[in-house]
Amino acid sequence: MELVSVVVPVYKVQEYLERCVDSIRRQTYANLEIILVDDGSPDRCGEICDAYAGEDERIRVIHKDNGGLSDARNAGAEEARGKYLLFVDSDDCIAEELITKTVSAAEETGCDIVLFDHFHVEGGRTEIKSEGLPAGRPLDLKTERRLLLAAPAAWLRLFRREFYEKSGIRFPKGLYYEDLNTAPKFVLAAERIVYLNEPLYYYMIRHDSIMGSRNYEKNYKDKVKVLDDVLKYYKEKGAYETYRAELEYLVFANAYFEPSREIVLAHAKTPYLERARAYMYHRFPDFARNPYIRQGSRKDRLHMHVLNTRQYWFMRFLSRCRQTAEKVRGR
Repeated sequence: MELVSVVVPVYKVQEYLERCVDSIRRQTYANLEIILVDDGSPDRCGEICDAYAGEDERIRVIHKDNGGLSDARNAGAEEARGKYLLFVDSDDCIAEELITKTVSAAEETGCDIVLFDHFHVEGGRTEIKSEGLPAGRPLDLKTERRLLLAAPAAWLRLFRREFYEKSGIRFPKGLYYEDLNTAPKFVLAAERIVYLNEPLYYYMIRHDSIMGSRNYEKNYKDKVKVLDDVLKYYKEKGAYETYRAELEYLVFANAYFEPSREIVLAHAKTPYLERARAYMYHRFPDFARNPYIRQGSRKDRLHMHVLNTRQYWFMRFLSRCRQTAEKVRGR
């Protein structure tokens, strides 16, 4: 049974940490090293980590000065000794068979990355998020370009550690959206990827988290920075023109389309929606012709029409209608 290294960055999550670590300890796959990286957390997280290490010999703790999520992940990965590497965020939890099933897939296919689905948990509601890719057989970006459009989350992937180290790809310190910076690079670098169409990870939405932050200035600046770095990486590898449509959609979805909903629904008086629009037109002036955008759902096309006409009130109206309907159904 191959050793699997599970890296858990820990910072100000004392009310969630035990749920996370216990889900890892309950794995049906036993040969684990669990690396808890206390990233200078000011609460009781460090004590909780040490207590776990005292009762489970598979657990090691790294105490370090605060450097952010990327720095903590990088520090944990450097200490990893397993054949496989898994990242788990400390406010999330994982299904009991995640490691058993992903390691089995990796061993059977010899793949560099195992990609899987997840549960999206928010406000008491749980929704399965599926990547909808061909499952159970080796893939690569040349034969399955939609791999580049899979959710860019480090925790959605089991890595062969040798591949991870040789790739030279690391999480950028000090930036939000570090996964968006690295996931597209890993997809290009990997020779073989296998997808499991089964939700194995519980992504728990916290509105006080980084992803729930309304620091629009930093969100915008960091997102532009990481996306520009991805485009630069593809150009350096000679792959930009080959995957231009996918990269265009990646920028569209992450820098403009998805952030616009948050900004509009929050009634935010911020210039960053217009700046995101300008960035999109600067990088890809003909993005409206993108085949992935044109194949969008009716809801997405309506959203796009609202953005094009700047009729933001309509998006807010539809959101209020949906919320009212949910309240009525909940009675």
